[in-house]
Amino acid sequence: MNKGLENLEKNLGYSFERKETLVKALTHVSKSEVNNEVFEFLGDSVLSLVISKLLVKKFPKNDEGTLSLMRSKLVSRKTLNKVSKKLDLDRYIVKGDSLIGQETPENILGNALEALFGAIYVESGLDFLEKIIKNLFAQEIESLRAGSLKNSKTLLQEYCQKNKVSLPTYNQIKKKEYKNSFVVLCKLNESLNCLGFGKSLKLAEQDAAKTLLKEMGFKDE
Repeated sequence: MNKGLENLEKNLGYSFERKETLVKALTHVSKSEVNNEVFEFLGDSVLSLVISKLLVKKFPKNDEGTLSLMRSKLVSRKTLNKVSKKLDLDRYIVKGDSLIGQETPENILGNALEALFGAIYVESGLDFLEKIIKNLFAQEIESLRAGSLKNSKTLLQEYCQKNKVSLPTYNQIKKKEYKNSFVVLCKLNESLNCLGFGKSLKLAEQDAAKTLLKEMGFKDE
């Protein structure tokens, strides 16, 4: 293994037992059929779980809605790219010829970081991964302020106002048979509408707005 990858392991705070696992986690699909896509899939899921655990522990008095906003901010593409750049991850990613000589798209950086998390999870388990994520995201977690977070309904409203289109409407469809579950339809126009689900009407509206934003291709800045 070259000195560069040793430096990456040092910055991660983790030394891979199987170095080929590290190389695979850094290999983009443009380079090889043996790539980091499965590790990325796992990393996305375990990152969300670990961040949730860390937030519940640090902010025990915050409600579910606020914690969800905090988690969304921490696992957003913007934050993942920020952490990736701290690790100087771009220099280690193995890319195909089509990507050589150009600036690496930021989504590739974030995906590679998730792939590293997935690889660590497979090799050493969740508890070890939690320590690494806690260290890498410490500054971002510490800087969180509930009052500065924008929820999905606010983002959707701002989008509509900016683009001078009618504001969305929210209508409760029904309360599901099982306890504390609500269904809301968020409608922007005749062709653009999405359902949201939640333990409260407020959370269901937020979920519907979030889903609609994704359908519109909205990206967190």
